[in-house]
Amino acid sequence: MFSLKALQQKVQKKWQSGWFHQAWLLQLLADPNPVQPAALPFRLPFGRLSDKQLLHDFAMLQDELRQLRAAISAMNDVQLEEQDFQFAKMGSQRLPVALVFASYDSIARFVAELRPWRQFMQDCQLIHHELPQLQPWLEQSPNVAAVLRYPGKWPQLLAVCRYFLARPRPDLYLRQLDIPAVDTKFIEQHQSLIACLLDVCLPHDAIDDTVALRDERGFERRFGLRYPEPMIRFRLLDPMLSHDLAGLTDLALPLSDFSKLDLLLDRVFITENKINGLAFPAQNNAMVIFGLGYGIQSLKQVAWLATCQIWYWGDIDSHGFAMLSQLRSYFPKTQSLLMDETTLLECRLLWGTEPASGRHKAKELPCLTVAEQQLFGQLQTDYWAQALRLEQERVPFSLLLEKLAGI
Repeated sequence: MFSLKALQQKVQKKWQSGWFHQAWLLQLLADPNPVQPAALPFRLPFGRLSDKQLLHDFAMLQDELRQLRAAISAMNDVQLEEQDFQFAKMGSQRLPVALVFASYDSIARFVAELRPWRQFMQDCQLIHHELPQLQPWLEQSPNVAAVLRYPGKWPQLLAVCRYFLARPRPDLYLRQLDIPAVDTKFIEQHQSLIACLLDVCLPHDAIDDTVALRDERGFERRFGLRYPEPMIRFRLLDPMLSHDLAGLTDLALPLSDFSKLDLLLDRVFITENKINGLAFPAQNNAMVIFGLGYGIQSLKQVAWLATCQIWYWGDIDSHGFAMLSQLRSYFPKTQSLLMDETTLLECRLLWGTEPASGRHKAKELPCLTVAEQQLFGQLQTDYWAQALRLEQERVPFSLLLEKLAGI
C-alpha cells in the first residue's frame, strides 16, 4: 500500500505511456514559458484503507509508511499529502492520501529517467527552435516515441532536413551530400525517420508522391537523389537491330539508359536463367532480357515495353508464376512461354523439388489467366508431386524452338 517500489511502478507505467512527455511538449509548442505547466502539479492518489485492512496489516503498513516518509523527505519537489482518519477499532490515524510532484524533473527522478528526460526536452526544444516547419509533426503524439528513440541525434537529423530545404531534389548521390557531421551511413540508417521529416517540411514540388519509401530505391527517387541503377542485360535477337548499336548484340545498360532505347522491336522475351538468355535463338525484331529475378519490377519504368508483345519464361513453380503475375500487372498483354501443363507433363522425368521453406505463400495470384491460376493452384496443393518444380533450364531446347516457331 505504502511501498515506495509499488508507487514507483505506478508512476513508471504512466511515464512509459508518454503522457508526461506529450503534456510537456504541447505546453512547449503553445507557450514556451508558462507560469505553471498544465499537467503540474501531478497528484498520484492512494487507495483508502479499510478498518479491517489497517488492523490486520498495521505493523507492516507502519513500517512501509516510515520508510516512505523518510524517502520522500529527501526528494526535491515531491510531497506526501496526508490526512487524519478515524477508524472504528484503530482510532485516529494520520495516513497519506496522495503523492504530489511539483515538477517534471521530480517525476523523472522518481522513476530513474532524469537523464533521458532532459535529453528529450533538449531535443524537442532544438526541433522547435531550429526547424519550426516540423511543429505539425511534433504535435502528433506517436512522434514522442520517435524523439525518444533517437536521443542526441537530432542535430544531425535537422541538418539533413535543412540541406534538402536549401537544395530540394539535389540530383546527387548520397555520398555527395556535403552536410557537416553527417555521413552516408547516418542517412541510410535513419532513412525512414528522415523521410517522415522531409515529407512534413519540404514543399510539395520537392517530393515525388508517386514513389513510396518501400519501393525500390524509394528514398532516393522520392526526394530527387541519384542512386546505383539496376543494370538490364539483354541480347538483340535480330542482327539487323544491332546496326543501331555499333554491331553490339549482348549488352547491359543502366535502367535509365535502357528506358531511352528506340529500336524497331515487335517482341520482347524475358527469361530468368542466364544461359537461357545467352542461348536464346534468333528472332525477327526481338530482344531477350534475362537475369532479373524479382528485379523485373524495375521494368515498369520502361514505357516503350508497353508497345511490344512481351513473352515471359520462368520456372514452373510458385515463384515463377508470382513473377509472371507481377510483370503482367505492369504490362497486361504479357504472355507466358513454356509455363503450361503440357510443358510440365512432357518434362516429367526432369521434375525437381521447390524448397518448402521458400515456396510462395499465396494461394491465388491476381494477374494469372484461368489456366495459369489452375496450374499454380495444383503446384501449391501438391497435385502431381510434393513441392513440384520444373526449372526452365531443364526444359529441352527443342521444345523452345517448337514453341517459338508457332508464335
